[in-house]
Amino acid sequence: MKKVCLYARYSSDSQTEQSIEGQIRVCKDFASKNDFVIVKEYIDRAMTGTNDKRPAFQQMLLDSKKHDWEFVLVYKFDRFARSRHDSAVNKAILKKNGVKVISATELISDSPEGIILEGMLESFAEYYSAELSQKVKRGLKESRIKGLFTGGSIPYGYKVINKKPMIEESQSKIIIEMFEDYLSGMRLKDIVDKLVKAGIKNANGKYFTINSVSRILRNENYKGVVFADDTSYINIYPSIVKEDLFDEVNNRLKISKRTSAHHKGKVNYLLSGKLFCGKCNGLMTGDSGKGKLGKIYNYYKCFTKKKDIASCDKKSMSKEYFEDKIITASQEFLSRVDLPKLANKIVNVYNNNIKENYKLKTLEKEVSENKKKLKNILSALENGIFNDTTNQRMQELEITIKEIEEKIAVANTQTTIPFDEKTILEYLQSFKDLDYSKEKAKQRLIDMFINRIVLFDDYADIYFNSSEDNNTKVDLKKQPDPEGSDYFDMAGSKSSKLNCFYRIAIWLW
Repeated sequence: MKKVCLYARYSSDSQTEQSIEGQIRVCKDFASKNDFVIVKEYIDRAMTGTNDKRPAFQQMLLDSKKHDWEFVLVYKFDRFARSRHDSAVNKAILKKNGVKVISATELISDSPEGIILEGMLESFAEYYSAELSQKVKRGLKESRIKGLFTGGSIPYGYKVINKKPMIEESQSKIIIEMFEDYLSGMRLKDIVDKLVKAGIKNANGKYFTINSVSRILRNENYKGVVFADDTSYINIYPSIVKEDLFDEVNNRLKISKRTSAHHKGKVNYLLSGKLFCGKCNGLMTGDSGKGKLGKIYNYYKCFTKKKDIASCDKKSMSKEYFEDKIITASQEFLSRVDLPKLANKIVNVYNNNIKENYKLKTLEKEVSENKKKLKNILSALENGIFNDTTNQRMQELEITIKEIEEKIAVANTQTTIPFDEKTILEYLQSFKDLDYSKEKAKQRLIDMFINRIVLFDDYADIYFNSSEDNNTKVDLKKQPDPEGSDYFDMAGSKSSKLNCFYRIAIWLW
Protein backbone atom coordinates (compact mmCIF):
# COMPACT_ATOMS: atom_id res chain seq x y z
CA MET A 1 0.00 0.00 0.00
CA LYS A 2 1.12 3.56 -0.73
CA LYS A 3 1.78 5.77 2.28
CA VAL A 4 0.16 9.21 2.41
CA CYS A 5 -0.21 12.03 4.87
CA LEU A 6 -3.51 13.88 5.12
CA TYR A 7 -3.66 17.69 5.14
CA ALA A 8 -6.88 19.52 6.01
CA ARG A 9 -7.65 23.19 6.62
CA TYR A 10 -10.61 25.43 7.23
CA SER A 11 -10.63 29.23 7.30
CA SER A 12 -12.58 31.27 9.81
CA ASP A 13 -15.02 32.62 7.23
CA SER A 14 -18.34 30.81 7.75
CA GLN A 15 -16.63 27.45 8.22
CA THR A 16 -16.54 25.33 11.35
CA GLU A 17 -14.90 22.34 12.94
CA GLN A 18 -17.42 20.17 11.08
CA SER A 19 -15.87 21.17 7.74
CA ILE A 20 -12.57 19.64 8.89
CA GLU A 21 -14.31 16.41 9.90
CA GLY A 22 -16.09 16.28 6.53
CA GLN A 23 -12.78 16.73 4.66
CA ILE A 24 -11.17 13.96 6.71
CA ARG A 25 -14.06 11.55 6.09
CA VAL A 26 -13.91 12.12 2.32
CA CYS A 27 -10.11 11.74 2.27
CA LYS A 28 -10.20 8.53 4.32
CA ASP A 29 -12.88 7.08 2.06
CA PHE A 30 -10.76 7.97 -1.00
CA ALA A 31 -7.66 6.41 0.59
CA SER A 32 -9.39 3.13 1.41
CA LYS A 33 -10.69 2.76 -2.16
CA ASN A 34 -7.34 3.54 -3.80
CA ASP A 35 -4.94 1.39 -1.79
CA PHE A 36 -3.55 4.28 0.27
CA VAL A 37 -2.71 4.12 3.96
CA ILE A 38 -2.80 7.39 5.92
CA VAL A 39 0.21 7.45 8.25
CA LYS A 40 -0.09 11.03 9.55
CA GLU A 41 -2.56 13.91 9.68
CA TYR A 42 -1.79 17.64 9.57
CA ILE A 43 -4.67 19.98 10.48
CA ASP A 44 -4.82 23.80 10.38
CA ARG A 45 -7.91 25.21 12.05
CA ALA A 46 -9.23 28.72 11.28
CA MET A 47 -6.29 29.41 8.94
CA THR A 48 -6.47 31.19 5.59
CA GLY A 49 -5.18 29.53 2.42
CA THR A 50 -4.08 32.80 0.81
CA ASN A 51 -0.58 32.31 2.22
CA ASP A 52 1.50 29.40 3.52
CA LYS A 53 2.10 30.77 7.04
CA ARG A 54 0.24 27.86 8.63
CA PRO A 55 1.86 25.85 11.48
CA ALA A 56 0.70 22.36 10.45
CA PHE A 57 1.39 23.11 6.77
CA GLN A 58 4.97 24.21 7.49
CA GLN A 59 5.50 21.14 9.69
CA MET A 60 4.27 18.95 6.83
CA LEU A 61 6.81 20.53 4.44
CA LEU A 62 9.56 19.94 7.01
CA ASP A 63 8.52 16.33 7.63
CA SER A 64 8.50 15.56 3.89
CA LYS A 65 12.31 15.33 4.11
CA LYS A 66 11.95 12.21 6.28
CA HIS A 67 10.39 10.25 3.37
CA ASP A 68 7.79 8.66 5.68
CA TRP A 69 5.08 9.12 3.03
CA GLU A 70 4.86 9.48 -0.76
CA PHE A 71 1.78 11.68 -1.15
CA VAL A 72 -0.02 14.59 0.50
CA LEU A 73 -3.76 13.93 0.30
CA VAL A 74 -6.10 16.94 0.41
CA TYR A 75 -9.86 17.27 0.09
CA LYS A 76 -9.48 19.88 -2.67
CA PHE A 77 -6.43 21.65 -4.08
CA ASP A 78 -7.59 24.95 -2.55
CA ARG A 79 -7.05 23.35 0.89
CA PHE A 80 -3.36 23.16 -0.03
CA ALA A 81 -3.16 26.77 -1.28
CA ARG A 82 -5.30 29.46 -2.88
CA SER A 83 -2.29 31.31 -4.23
CA ARG A 84 -0.88 29.76 -7.41
CA HIS A 85 2.58 31.10 -6.61
CA ASP A 86 2.61 29.56 -3.11
CA SER A 87 1.21 26.34 -4.55
CA ALA A 88 3.96 26.10 -7.21
CA VAL A 89 6.77 26.86 -4.74
CA ASN A 90 5.61 24.42 -2.08
CA LYS A 91 4.81 21.65 -4.56
CA ALA A 92 8.37 22.05 -5.87
CA ILE A 93 9.68 21.58 -2.32
CA LEU A 94 7.60 18.42 -1.91
CA LYS A 95 8.58 17.15 -5.36
CA LYS A 96 12.26 17.50 -4.47
CA ASN A 97 11.56 15.26 -1.47
CA GLY A 98 9.75 12.71 -3.66
CA VAL A 99 6.24 13.73 -2.59
CA LYS A 100 3.20 14.52 -4.81
CA VAL A 101 -0.01 16.37 -3.86
CA ILE A 102 -3.28 14.60 -4.74
CA SER A 103 -6.91 15.63 -4.29
CA ALA A 104 -9.67 13.31 -3.08
CA THR A 105 -12.38 15.15 -5.03
CA GLU A 106 -10.54 16.53 -8.08
CA LEU A 107 -9.29 13.57 -10.05
CA ILE A 108 -6.48 14.79 -12.27
CA SER A 109 -4.09 12.72 -14.38
CA ASP A 110 -0.32 13.23 -14.64
CA SER A 111 -0.60 14.25 -18.30
CA PRO A 112 0.43 17.77 -19.40
CA GLU A 113 -3.24 18.67 -19.82
CA GLY A 114 -3.84 17.44 -16.28
CA ILE A 115 -1.14 19.81 -15.03
CA ILE A 116 -2.79 22.75 -16.83
CA LEU A 117 -6.14 21.65 -15.40
CA GLU A 118 -4.67 21.64 -11.91
CA GLY A 119 -3.37 25.16 -12.52
CA MET A 120 -6.82 26.25 -13.67
CA LEU A 121 -8.45 24.85 -10.54
CA GLU A 122 -5.90 26.74 -8.45
CA SER A 123 -6.63 29.85 -10.51
CA PHE A 124 -10.36 29.51 -9.85
CA ALA A 125 -9.64 29.05 -6.13
CA GLU A 126 -7.54 32.21 -6.17
CA TYR A 127 -10.40 34.05 -7.91
CA TYR A 128 -12.86 32.76 -5.29
CA SER A 129 -10.54 33.96 -2.54
CA ALA A 130 -10.29 37.43 -4.09
CA GLU A 131 -14.06 37.57 -4.59
CA LEU A 132 -14.65 36.52 -0.98
CA SER A 133 -12.17 39.17 0.15
CA GLN A 134 -14.13 41.82 -1.74
CA LYS A 135 -17.38 40.72 -0.07
CA VAL A 136 -15.73 40.86 3.36
CA LYS A 137 -14.34 44.33 2.60
CA ARG A 138 -17.80 45.55 1.56
CA GLY A 139 -19.24 44.24 4.82
CA LEU A 140 -16.50 45.92 6.86
CA LYS A 141 -17.06 49.21 5.03
CA GLU A 142 -20.78 49.14 5.90
CA SER A 143 -19.90 48.55 9.56
CA ARG A 144 -17.41 51.45 9.54
CA ILE A 145 -19.98 53.78 7.99
CA LYS A 146 -22.25 52.90 10.94
CA GLY A 147 -19.37 53.63 13.35
CA LEU A 148 -19.13 50.02 14.57
CA PHE A 149 -16.07 48.13 15.79
CA THR A 150 -15.00 45.70 13.04
CA GLY A 151 -13.03 43.22 15.15
CA GLY A 152 -9.41 42.56 16.00
CA SER A 153 -7.58 43.89 19.05
CA ILE A 154 -9.13 46.91 20.69
CA PRO A 155 -6.45 49.59 21.19
CA TYR A 156 -5.27 50.29 24.73
CA GLY A 157 -7.40 53.11 26.13
CA TYR A 158 -10.67 51.86 24.64
CA LYS A 159 -13.38 49.32 25.40
CA VAL A 160 -16.25 48.03 23.23
CA ILE A 161 -19.87 48.37 24.32
CA ASN A 162 -22.63 47.23 21.94
CA LYS A 163 -20.09 47.10 19.06
CA LYS A 164 -19.12 50.75 19.67
CA PRO A 165 -15.61 51.73 20.90
CA MET A 166 -15.76 53.78 24.09
CA ILE A 167 -13.01 55.49 26.11
CA GLU A 168 -11.57 53.58 29.08
CA GLU A 169 -10.97 56.56 31.38
CA SER A 170 -8.13 55.19 33.53
CA GLN A 171 -6.17 53.98 30.48
CA SER A 172 -6.84 57.14 28.46
CA LYS A 173 -5.02 59.26 31.09
CA ILE A 174 -1.92 57.06 30.63
CA ILE A 175 -2.15 57.51 26.83
CA ILE A 176 -2.29 61.32 27.14
CA GLU A 177 0.68 61.24 29.52
CA MET A 178 2.73 59.21 26.99
CA PHE A 179 2.14 61.84 24.29
CA GLU A 180 2.93 64.75 26.61
CA ASP A 181 6.10 63.05 27.92
CA TYR A 182 7.43 62.39 24.44
CA LEU A 183 6.74 65.95 23.31
CA SER A 184 8.52 67.28 26.40
CA GLY A 185 11.73 65.56 25.23
CA MET A 186 11.60 62.14 26.88
CA ARG A 187 12.93 59.25 24.82
CA LEU A 188 10.81 56.16 24.19
CA LYS A 189 13.07 54.20 26.55
CA ASP A 190 12.53 56.81 29.27
CA ILE A 191 8.74 56.53 28.87
CA VAL A 192 8.93 52.73 29.13
CA ASP A 193 11.09 52.95 32.28
CA LYS A 194 8.59 55.35 33.82
CA LEU A 195 5.67 53.00 33.11
CA VAL A 196 7.54 49.96 34.46
CA LYS A 197 8.48 51.76 37.69
CA ALA A 198 4.86 52.79 38.16
CA GLY A 199 3.79 49.15 37.63
CA ILE A 200 1.57 50.07 34.69
CA LYS A 201 0.87 47.21 32.27
CA ASN A 202 -0.94 46.89 28.94
CA ALA A 203 -4.34 45.28 28.35
CA ASN A 204 -2.69 41.83 28.22
CA GLY A 205 -1.13 42.25 31.63
CA LYS A 206 2.40 42.71 30.29
CA TYR A 207 4.79 45.63 30.63
CA PHE A 208 5.03 48.12 27.80
CA THR A 209 8.02 47.96 25.46
CA ILE A 210 9.67 50.55 23.21
CA ASN A 211 7.87 49.08 20.19
CA SER A 212 4.44 49.07 21.86
CA VAL A 213 4.82 52.69 23.02
CA SER A 214 5.99 53.69 19.54
CA ARG A 215 2.90 52.05 17.99
CA ILE A 216 0.62 53.90 20.41
CA LEU A 217 2.18 57.28 19.55
CA ARG A 218 1.62 56.59 15.83
CA ASN A 219 -1.92 55.20 16.14
CA GLU A 220 -4.38 57.66 14.54
CA ASN A 221 -7.25 56.07 16.46
CA TYR A 222 -6.22 58.19 19.45
CA LYS A 223 -7.09 61.40 17.59
CA GLY A 224 -10.40 59.84 16.50
CA VAL A 225 -9.47 58.74 12.97
CA VAL A 226 -9.65 55.34 11.27
CA PHE A 227 -8.11 55.08 7.80
CA ALA A 228 -9.38 52.09 5.80
CA ASP A 229 -10.43 51.25 2.23
CA ASP A 230 -9.03 54.63 1.05
CA THR A 231 -11.40 56.47 3.38
CA SER A 232 -10.99 58.34 6.67
CA TYR A 233 -13.66 57.58 9.28
CA ILE A 234 -14.13 59.92 12.23
CA ASN A 235 -17.23 58.27 13.69
CA ILE A 236 -15.71 55.09 15.13
CA TYR A 237 -13.20 55.96 17.85
CA PRO A 238 -13.80 58.93 20.16
CA SER A 239 -10.59 60.99 20.37
CA ILE A 240 -8.36 60.67 23.42
CA VAL A 241 -5.55 62.96 22.26
CA LYS A 242 -6.04 66.43 20.75
CA GLU A 243 -5.18 66.58 17.05
CA ASP A 244 -2.46 69.24 17.43
CA LEU A 245 -0.72 67.21 20.17
CA PHE A 246 -0.86 64.06 18.04
CA ASP A 247 0.53 65.86 14.97
CA GLU A 248 3.40 67.49 16.91
CA VAL A 249 4.43 64.15 18.40
CA ASN A 250 4.38 62.45 15.01
CA ASN A 251 6.40 65.23 13.38
CA ARG A 252 9.09 64.60 15.97
CA LEU A 253 8.88 60.84 15.38
CA LYS A 254 9.41 61.41 11.64
CA ILE A 255 12.54 63.49 12.27
CA SER A 256 13.89 60.71 14.47
CA LYS A 257 13.10 58.10 11.81
CA ARG A 258 15.24 59.80 9.14
CA THR A 259 18.38 58.39 10.73
CA SER A 260 17.10 54.80 10.63
CA ALA A 261 18.36 52.21 8.16
CA HIS A 262 16.89 51.88 4.68
CA HIS A 263 14.97 48.71 3.90
CA LYS A 264 15.21 46.80 0.65
CA GLY A 265 12.07 46.52 -1.42
CA LYS A 266 10.49 43.11 -1.87
CA VAL A 267 11.54 41.38 -5.08
CA ASN A 268 9.21 38.97 -6.86
CA TYR A 269 11.13 36.12 -8.53
CA LEU A 270 8.71 34.90 -11.21
CA LEU A 271 10.36 31.50 -11.74
CA SER A 272 10.44 30.44 -8.08
CA GLY A 273 9.62 26.76 -7.67
CA LYS A 274 9.97 25.99 -11.40
CA LEU A 275 13.66 26.67 -12.03
CA PHE A 276 16.24 23.90 -11.49
CA CYS A 277 20.01 23.71 -11.80
CA GLY A 278 21.18 21.79 -14.88
CA LYS A 279 24.33 20.61 -13.07
CA CYS A 280 23.07 19.26 -9.74
CA ASN A 281 19.27 19.26 -10.31
CA GLY A 282 18.83 21.44 -7.23
CA LEU A 283 16.25 24.21 -6.96
CA MET A 284 17.42 27.66 -8.07
CA THR A 285 16.20 30.45 -5.82
CA GLY A 286 16.18 34.24 -5.89
CA ASP A 287 19.02 36.19 -4.32
CA SER A 288 20.43 39.70 -4.45
CA GLY A 289 23.73 41.50 -3.96
CA LYS A 290 25.22 44.97 -4.02
CA GLY A 291 27.67 46.05 -6.71
CA LYS A 292 30.79 48.18 -6.26
CA LEU A 293 28.80 51.35 -6.95
CA GLY A 294 26.06 50.40 -4.49
CA LYS A 295 23.54 49.20 -7.07
CA ILE A 296 21.39 46.19 -6.04
CA TYR A 297 21.49 43.25 -8.45
CA ASN A 298 18.88 40.47 -8.43
CA TYR A 299 19.65 37.02 -9.76
CA TYR A 300 18.86 33.30 -9.55
CA LYS A 301 21.37 31.15 -7.71
CA CYS A 302 21.62 27.38 -7.24
CA PHE A 303 20.33 26.68 -3.72
CA THR A 304 22.79 23.78 -3.37
CA LYS A 305 25.69 26.11 -4.09
CA LYS A 306 24.22 28.90 -1.98
CA LYS A 307 23.96 26.70 1.12
CA ASP A 308 27.21 24.83 0.43
CA ILE A 309 25.27 21.56 0.68
CA ALA A 310 27.26 19.97 -2.10
CA SER A 311 29.81 20.89 -4.71
CA CYS A 312 28.15 22.78 -7.60
CA ASP A 313 29.85 25.33 -9.84
CA LYS A 314 26.64 26.61 -11.49
CA LYS A 315 26.88 30.29 -12.39
CA SER A 316 24.22 32.70 -11.14
CA MET A 317 21.77 34.15 -13.66
CA SER A 318 20.50 37.74 -13.92
CA LYS A 319 16.82 37.82 -12.90
CA GLU A 320 15.61 40.50 -15.34
CA TYR A 321 17.55 39.17 -18.32
CA PHE A 322 16.53 35.53 -17.86
CA GLU A 323 12.87 36.22 -17.03
CA ASP A 324 12.56 38.30 -20.23
CA LYS A 325 13.91 35.34 -22.23
CA ILE A 326 11.43 32.95 -20.61
CA ILE A 327 8.44 35.27 -21.16
CA THR A 328 9.39 35.73 -24.83
CA ALA A 329 9.68 31.95 -25.28
CA SER A 330 6.38 31.36 -23.47
CA GLN A 331 4.53 33.86 -25.66
CA GLU A 332 5.97 32.12 -28.74
CA PHE A 333 4.72 28.79 -27.39
CA LEU A 334 1.27 30.27 -26.76
CA SER A 335 1.07 31.63 -30.32
CA ARG A 336 1.90 28.23 -31.84
CA VAL A 337 -0.05 25.79 -29.68
CA ASP A 338 -3.47 24.61 -30.89
CA LEU A 339 -5.64 26.06 -28.10
CA PRO A 340 -8.98 24.50 -29.24
CA LYS A 341 -7.30 21.08 -29.28
CA LEU A 342 -5.73 21.74 -25.87
CA ALA A 343 -9.09 22.87 -24.45
CA ASN A 344 -10.71 19.68 -25.78
CA LYS A 345 -8.06 17.51 -24.10
CA ILE A 346 -8.40 19.37 -20.78
CA VAL A 347 -12.17 18.92 -20.79
CA ASN A 348 -11.81 15.22 -21.60
CA VAL A 349 -9.23 14.71 -18.85
CA TYR A 350 -11.57 16.29 -16.33
CA ASN A 351 -14.98 15.09 -17.45
CA ASN A 352 -13.89 11.49 -18.04
CA ASN A 353 -13.11 11.29 -14.33
CA ILE A 354 -16.58 12.48 -13.34
CA LYS A 355 -18.85 9.49 -12.96
CA GLU A 356 -22.39 9.18 -11.76
CA ASN A 357 -22.44 9.29 -7.98
CA TYR A 358 -23.91 5.85 -7.27
CA LYS A 359 -22.94 6.18 -3.63
CA LEU A 360 -25.18 9.24 -3.27
CA LYS A 361 -28.10 7.49 -5.00
CA THR A 362 -27.73 4.47 -2.70
CA LEU A 363 -27.73 6.68 0.39
CA GLU A 364 -30.78 8.61 -0.79
CA LYS A 365 -32.63 5.36 -1.41
CA GLU A 366 -31.61 4.07 2.02
CA VAL A 367 -32.82 7.18 3.85
CA SER A 368 -36.11 7.06 1.91
CA GLU A 369 -36.71 3.44 2.98
CA ASN A 370 -35.95 4.22 6.63
CA LYS A 371 -38.29 7.21 6.56
CA LYS A 372 -41.07 4.88 5.30
CA LYS A 373 -40.40 2.51 8.20
CA LEU A 374 -40.52 5.42 10.65
CA LYS A 375 -43.80 6.61 9.10
CA ASN A 376 -45.30 3.14 9.59
CA ILE A 377 -44.33 3.18 13.26
CA LEU A 378 -45.86 6.64 13.71
CA SER A 379 -49.07 5.32 12.09
CA ALA A 380 -49.07 2.42 14.56
CA LEU A 381 -48.68 4.89 17.43
CA GLU A 382 -51.66 6.88 16.13
CA ASN A 383 -53.69 3.66 16.20
CA GLY A 384 -52.84 3.14 19.86
CA ILE A 385 -50.11 0.54 19.39
CA PHE A 386 -47.29 1.53 21.74
CA ASN A 387 -44.82 -0.59 23.70
CA ASP A 388 -41.12 -0.66 24.58
CA THR A 389 -40.25 -2.39 21.30
CA THR A 390 -41.92 0.20 19.05
CA ASN A 391 -40.40 3.04 21.09
CA GLN A 392 -36.89 1.55 20.83
CA ARG A 393 -37.31 0.87 17.09
CA MET A 394 -38.47 4.44 16.48
CA GLN A 395 -35.37 5.83 18.24
CA GLU A 396 -33.10 3.50 16.23
CA LEU A 397 -34.64 4.65 12.94
CA GLU A 398 -34.30 8.33 13.89
CA ILE A 399 -30.58 7.85 14.68
CA THR A 400 -30.06 5.86 11.45
CA ILE A 401 -31.78 8.51 9.32
CA LYS A 402 -29.66 11.25 10.90
CA GLU A 403 -26.43 9.31 10.23
CA ILE A 404 -27.39 8.65 6.59
CA GLU A 405 -28.33 12.30 6.04
CA GLU A 406 -24.87 13.31 7.33
CA LYS A 407 -23.30 10.92 4.80
CA ILE A 408 -25.47 12.42 2.04
CA ALA A 409 -24.25 15.89 2.98
CA VAL A 410 -20.65 14.70 2.63
CA ALA A 411 -21.39 12.90 -0.66
CA ASN A 412 -22.99 16.08 -2.06
CA THR A 413 -19.73 17.95 -1.51
CA GLN A 414 -18.11 15.47 -3.91
CA THR A 415 -20.58 16.16 -6.71
CA THR A 416 -18.62 17.86 -9.47
CA ILE A 417 -19.99 19.94 -12.33
CA PRO A 418 -18.50 19.00 -15.75
CA PHE A 419 -16.36 21.57 -17.53
CA ASP A 420 -17.64 23.28 -20.67
CA GLU A 421 -15.17 23.27 -23.61
CA LYS A 422 -16.11 26.80 -24.70
CA THR A 423 -15.41 28.19 -21.22
CA ILE A 424 -12.02 26.48 -21.05
CA LEU A 425 -11.06 27.73 -24.53
CA GLU A 426 -12.02 31.31 -23.64
CA TYR A 427 -9.92 31.03 -20.49
CA LEU A 428 -6.87 29.79 -22.41
CA GLN A 429 -7.28 32.43 -25.13
CA SER A 430 -7.40 35.17 -22.50
CA PHE A 431 -3.64 34.66 -22.01
CA LYS A 432 -3.04 36.09 -25.49
CA ASP A 433 -4.62 39.40 -24.48
CA LEU A 434 -2.70 39.97 -21.24
CA ASP A 435 -0.36 42.93 -20.89
CA TYR A 436 3.00 41.22 -20.39
CA SER A 437 4.69 44.43 -19.35
CA LYS A 438 3.03 43.81 -15.98
CA GLU A 439 4.45 41.41 -13.39
CA LYS A 440 1.07 39.83 -12.59
CA ALA A 441 0.47 38.86 -16.23
CA LYS A 442 3.96 37.36 -16.51
CA GLN A 443 3.38 35.34 -13.35
CA ARG A 444 0.05 33.98 -14.64
CA LEU A 445 1.64 32.88 -17.92
CA ILE A 446 4.50 31.08 -16.16
CA ASP A 447 2.26 29.45 -13.54
CA MET A 448 -0.18 28.11 -16.11
CA PHE A 449 1.96 26.86 -18.98
CA ILE A 450 5.46 26.12 -17.67
CA ASN A 451 6.06 22.81 -15.96
CA ARG A 452 9.73 23.34 -15.12
CA ILE A 453 12.90 24.96 -16.43
CA VAL A 454 16.37 23.39 -16.29
CA LEU A 455 19.09 26.01 -16.47
CA PHE A 456 22.65 25.34 -17.70
CA ASP A 457 25.42 27.92 -18.08
CA ASP A 458 24.74 28.59 -21.77
CA TYR A 459 21.16 27.43 -22.39
CA ALA A 460 17.91 26.42 -20.68
CA ASP A 461 15.44 23.61 -21.24
CA ILE A 462 11.83 24.69 -20.81
CA TYR A 463 9.23 21.98 -20.29
CA PHE A 464 5.79 23.32 -21.20
CA ASN A 465 2.47 21.75 -20.24
CA SER A 466 1.50 20.42 -23.67
CA SER A 467 1.34 17.06 -25.42
CA GLU A 468 0.94 18.25 -29.02
CA ASP A 469 2.14 15.64 -31.54
CA ASN A 470 4.09 18.14 -33.66
CA ASN A 471 5.97 20.23 -31.16
CA THR A 472 8.63 22.60 -32.40
CA LYS A 473 12.21 22.83 -31.27
CA VAL A 474 13.11 26.51 -31.07
CA ASP A 475 16.71 27.63 -30.93
CA LEU A 476 17.11 31.15 -29.61
CA LYS A 477 20.69 31.95 -30.50
CA LYS A 478 21.98 35.24 -29.21
CA GLN A 479 23.98 37.00 -31.90
CA PRO A 480 25.56 40.43 -31.53
CA ASP A 481 24.57 43.11 -34.01
CA PRO A 482 26.34 46.45 -34.68
CA GLU A 483 24.08 48.33 -32.24
CA GLY A 484 24.45 45.78 -29.45
CA SER A 485 20.82 44.64 -29.49
CA ASP A 486 19.65 41.02 -29.44
CA TYR A 487 17.76 39.11 -32.09
CA PHE A 488 16.70 35.53 -32.36
CA ASP A 489 17.13 32.96 -35.10
CA MET A 490 14.22 30.51 -34.92
CA ALA A 491 14.22 27.11 -36.57
CA GLY A 492 11.52 24.45 -36.36
CA SER A 493 11.79 20.68 -36.28
CA LYS A 494 9.92 17.62 -35.06
CA SER A 495 9.89 16.99 -31.31
CA SER A 496 11.64 14.15 -29.54
CA LYS A 497 9.97 11.19 -27.82
CA LEU A 498 9.07 13.44 -24.88
CA ASN A 499 6.08 14.88 -26.68
CA CYS A 500 5.36 17.45 -23.94
CA PHE A 501 8.85 18.94 -24.21
CA TYR A 502 9.82 22.21 -25.83
CA ARG A 503 13.58 22.63 -25.86
CA ILE A 504 14.63 26.23 -26.03
CA ALA A 505 18.38 26.72 -26.24
CA ILE A 506 19.09 30.21 -24.96
CA TRP A 507 22.63 31.34 -25.65
CA LEU A 508 23.64 33.76 -22.94
CA TRP A 509 26.42 36.24 -22.55
